[in-house]
Amino acid sequence: MQKFDVVVVGSGPGGYVAAIKSAQLGLNTAIIEREALGGVCLNVGCIPSKAMITAAHWLDKMENDFPQMGFEISKPKVDYKKLLTWKQSVCDRMSSGVSQLLKGNKVTILKGEGQFLNANQIKVSSLANGNGKTTEETLESKYFILALGSRPIQIPGFEFDEKNILSSTGALDLDKAPKRVVTIGGGYIGLEISSYLKKFGTEVTVVEAQSSLLAGVVDPECSQVVGRRLKKKGVKVLFNAKAKSQKKVGSEYHVTVEVNGKDEVIKTDKILVT
Repeated sequence: MQKFDVVVVGSGPGGYVAAIKSAQLGLNTAIIEREALGGVCLNVGCIPSKAMITAAHWLDKMENDFPQMGFEISKPKVDYKKLLTWKQSVCDRMSSGVSQLLKGNKVTILKGEGQFLNANQIKVSSLANGNGKTTEETLESKYFILALGSRPIQIPGFEFDEKNILSSTGALDLDKAPKRVVTIGGGYIGLEISSYLKKFGTEVTVVEAQSSLLAGVVDPECSQVVGRRLKKKGVKVLFNAKAKSQKKVGSEYHVTVEVNGKDEVIKTDKILVT
């Protein structure tokens, strides 16, 4: 049984930084991660979203700004599969950087899922490479830091299948830009994905229950700037709106939305719940 001073569960921005700091303070430290190092933000959240936003930004520049500057270029085409490969390479490179930081500070990295046995022991279960069998190892530690992160919230009637009804994770893995998407929620995650999908040619409708975007996150002045920008780019936003239900009709989905007390139906190909 390996013994440590500190064991950190979860290697996201909170976890890996805590592990490095613990090691720098002279504590024998380990970190447990069941998926890729860096957590949700680095692998299936903030970083891949920013990568897609960057690509969409340059596409928008080529289509709208470059001709005004005098550049004569044919209409750019997007190879979405290559784009996703590039996006993943960005995530992999940064995850590798987290690994190097941990190793450089002598933090022991353990791949697997942790389960507490008692106040000072945790069992780490992981799939062995190649044979599909589970290996188990028990660690003992004086202290534990839980940096478990979060998961997308599902709302009744819009449960994720990650094919047509999507969380942010599923949306970031789409193999092509859909023709139409309804985004439920006007927070920053939904708006980031909606903005880059619009630049890739998707017809986007955002359903927001509040009277403003990014409610409670940014100042009203900032929210207004974001709203004007989205409107200029062609994103439709419904305020004071509640997504009530969805129904598959043929190859499309009909989303019933209550807007200012009245129901309306929006036809779409994908539903993004954020």
